[in-house]
Amino acid sequence: MTQPIITGWDIGGAHLKVAQCTQQGELRQVVEIPCPLWQGIEQLQKAVKTAQVKLLQPTQFNVITMTGELVDIFPDRQSGVTEILDCIHLFLSEECCHIYAGDLGWLTPRQAKNQWQQVASRNWQASVTFAAGQVEQGVFIDVGSTTSDIIAIDNHQAQPKAFNDFERQAISELHYAGAIRTPLIAIAHTVPFDNKTIRLAAELFATSGDCWVILDQLDPTTIQDNTADNQSWQKPDCIRRLARLLGTDAHTFPEQQWHQLAQWLAEQQIMQLQQACQTVSANHPAIPKSAPIIGAGIGRFIAQECAKRLGKDYIDFSRLTEPSSSQAADHAPAAAIALLASQQLS
Repeated sequence: MTQPIITGWDIGGAHLKVAQCTQQGELRQVVEIPCPLWQGIEQLQKAVKTAQVKLLQPTQFNVITMTGELVDIFPDRQSGVTEILDCIHLFLSEECCHIYAGDLGWLTPRQAKNQWQQVASRNWQASVTFAAGQVEQGVFIDVGSTTSDIIAIDNHQAQPKAFNDFERQAISELHYAGAIRTPLIAIAHTVPFDNKTIRLAAELFATSGDCWVILDQLDPTTIQDNTADNQSWQKPDCIRRLARLLGTDAHTFPEQQWHQLAQWLAEQQIMQLQQACQTVSANHPAIPKSAPIIGAGIGRFIAQECAKRLGKDYIDFSRLTEPSSSQAADHAPAAAIALLASQQLS
């Protein structure tokens, strides 16, 4: 007899992530589908259709979280929550959907529209709540393509100090930088290059993903996002985009100099995340400085480097799932929401 399957949906502004597990908490599948929601709600419709084709089996038990309500096609976040749920209703009946609302638990779509503040951008809470079930103390860091979440864990409980994006950004629990989509001009305004200090062009010419590809930390064949110029993620194109930020061409200087520049920019991103981690840790003096960092997200190699520099042990989110899954670590909220549902709703 086929076991009932739970499907977790994490609806972002740039991607749709979907995970399936059994009611016993055995992870079966995690997929990511590009979903540039800022281009229109039809992008979400297309992504859901694609997900339904890719999933191993259909399910009548769906759990949903989101961050996509923040994209600029919506006049405000409440409208975003409502329109996203209305879109999902085209494919999944309301009766089979449970919306994650943090400490409020699981809501019906109708309840979620009324309680939208507890639904908007709560995917991080699902991830850290799942991790806290297995780690007594530590700092959870999820470095995604666009943003990073940094949340303390104490006594097997997530310990956020804030819950909405505005307040979370103010205290560094939401660090608005990721491993792929962050414009490099947001990481540094000037750079050392060719024995000069050069001010970067204030344009979206290159992103963090270009640096991490140049440094062999990201596999260009696995990146689901578009580049700044819609060309490939192969190294020559990444270097060309990096050169454009300096108002020059890649062939004007040796490749080694571009590698050094990518390394310098990557170092700035590491230090900025490390500083944010220290800010969050300082707000939780009861947690020992030796407590580990739990890393998740497509850019969790940055979190791992922070752990090394801070003298902390590192626990990869993939070790927390059964079976161990790097895809689950890449897309922790989707996996976490499905696995939490297997614990709480089965």
